[in-house]
Amino acid sequence: MKATVLHIIESLAIGGAEVLLTESLKDITDEYRHILVYMRPITTLLPEVKADNIYCLNYKGKRSFLWSILQLRRIIKKENVNLIHAHHYWPTVLARFAKPPFVSLLFSVHNPLSKDAFSLNRLSYYLEKFTYRSSQHAIFVSEAVKKDYNKTIRIKGSASVLYNFVADKFYIEKNAKNQPGENNALNIVAVGTLKRQKNYHFLLKAIALLKDREVYLDIMGEGPLMQELECIKEANALRNVRLLGKCNNMHELLHKYDIFMLSSTYEGMSLAVIEAMAVGLPCILSDIEPNREVTGGHAIFFDLSSPEDCVTRITELAENAELRNKLSIAGRGRAKVFHKHKYLSQLEALYKQYLP
Repeated sequence: MKATVLHIIESLAIGGAEVLLTESLKDITDEYRHILVYMRPITTLLPEVKADNIYCLNYKGKRSFLWSILQLRRIIKKENVNLIHAHHYWPTVLARFAKPPFVSLLFSVHNPLSKDAFSLNRLSYYLEKFTYRSSQHAIFVSEAVKKDYNKTIRIKGSASVLYNFVADKFYIEKNAKNQPGENNALNIVAVGTLKRQKNYHFLLKAIALLKDREVYLDIMGEGPLMQELECIKEANALRNVRLLGKCNNMHELLHKYDIFMLSSTYEGMSLAVIEAMAVGLPCILSDIEPNREVTGGHAIFFDLSSPEDCVTRITELAENAELRNKLSIAGRGRAKVFHKHKYLSQLEALYKQYLP
């Protein structure tokens, strides 16, 4: 009889961790049974899920937390679960309360929790300290995230750094764009959920300083800030900015642009950056530690306190075809670190340590 791995995540919305999980389930070993549990009923990625069974806890907030624990316990018992792999903060805490002592737990930390959870709700800090045990194996998406966790909580037991991966289709080489588009226009793309962390307000301020030039920005992604960003765009007459919402076939669309940008105030390990590097886009990124780690330094970095500095970096890259080509080649080389087969081989080795 096959051992059973239960994967739990907050939702199946489109996001870095959600895409990572659904893509890994497509090619992970069938030596084990795989059960997927998601807490909130956002099911965008549901058609992409490959699992033996799928459950939704219909989590409705803190008042339903106890009920969700009981539901998860029933699922663990019903499916005879041997190992739980939790993604994100609240699924991890939920799994810690629900699991029996004989079921092992691995938990993946996708963002620096000091910024993503603890600064927003101090109670979450104490809850992490209270529920984290040395028997639980921590998986961090970057050295920067591991450092943040160790500084804030202190790593008690075994831990791993397991870099995110992007789908193989992003590595298909096409003719790279080393020159700006038609009429010397510069086409920039930003990809990510429309939320505060991604800092799109800063990016719009920078682009506003360039609105008299042939510089165009497309933002791909959905999220709670869509209407707010549309209002900023209209108020500042940013006709060179488009909010495109959800976009499919990203591996095809990215080839149409000259530059990729990310202005996040914090990240764990950005899948969007890896995807951009894999297709050969030179990157201009906020100067934070995880961005330097993921790119290996093969990008242009700007000061988050200065939209003017961001404009300088955009102009620098726009006017230097040799630099764009250099970053494109170096980025492609760096992106090879993040192939799916490397991620899965390391993950499956971890599973073997904790499964009967």
